Amino acid sequence: MRASYLSFLALALVPTLGCVEAMDDSDDFGETEAEIASAGAWYHLDATSGLGAATVSVVNGYKVKCPSGATAKTCQVSALVVPADCNWECQDGLLGMQGEAVVKGHFDHGALVIEAGLDTWRTGLGSYSVYRVTAAATCAADPCPHALQAQKLNIASAPVAITKVDFTRADDVNYQLDPTRGDDQASSAAGLLVSGRIVSHVFKADRVWRLETPKPLCEPQLVARAHAYLGDATDIVQYRTVYEAERATDPNGGSVAWLVRTGENPTTVTFTSGLNDLWVERFDIDKTTCAITTTAEH
Repeated sequence: MRASYLSFLALALVPTLGCVEAMDDSDDFGETEAEIASAGAWYHLDATSGLGAATVSVVNGYKVKCPSGATAKTCQVSALVVPADCNWECQDGLLGMQGEAVVKGHFDHGALVIEAGLDTWRTGLGSYSVYRVTAAATCAADPCPHALQAQKLNIASAPVAITKVDFTRADDVNYQLDPTRGDDQASSAAGLLVSGRIVSHVFKADRVWRLETPKPLCEPQLVARAHAYLGDATDIVQYRTVYEAERATDPNGGSVAWLVRTGENPTTVTFTSGLNDLWVERFDIDKTTCAITTTAEH
């Protein structure tokens, strides 16, 4: 199973929850004939042979003006141009057709210039529309992130405010076992790319995409997990709140080493680590350099 589910962060205004109606199962994958602008649109890679010619379709069933001049849901491109940091491993994952690659980009003289590329860990598209979930740039207290919004790809309507993302039935078991993977992606500049539906302000995840390119300069959550105090525990477990972490127990009677994302601003992510029912350290991680600054110890 391929891991490495990392991403980037986008900011937006947060609509009031009470003004948004919940969606239901009718929110299927392709529901419109509307035309979108080709620049900065999101495309699914239907077929490709490396960086050569490819067939792409507009995510969520919209139409676009193809390089041929025709307006259609599916376009033929003469080549794929990837970001400079997309090395062989990235190209193999993104263009290898092992998962479902989704890219953001624009057409340039017949080629598709890729600005960002993500894929799933295995093939198979879900039954629902694809959204980008983002969070507020600042979070003063756990649970972080907060002020989540879901924006359907390739549509200009206002994003929908959601209270959380439910990964219980996500296709990728990694997110079922560790939902904070998705929290980290939603807090990043790329956001969390996921298909699913919104029910009573909760996003029910189906498929989850991992970022292939462009790579982030720093991955705070991975750095925090490596830094957190373990005591005599063998693994670190991340929770969404300190309250939950301090009350967690090991089914085998061992110690529980835990980590919680307890704050964030545009430049820094704050974590609290602990062991069993006591917190041990609070520390900040710089989003650009990954430098660690301890702010309190217990």
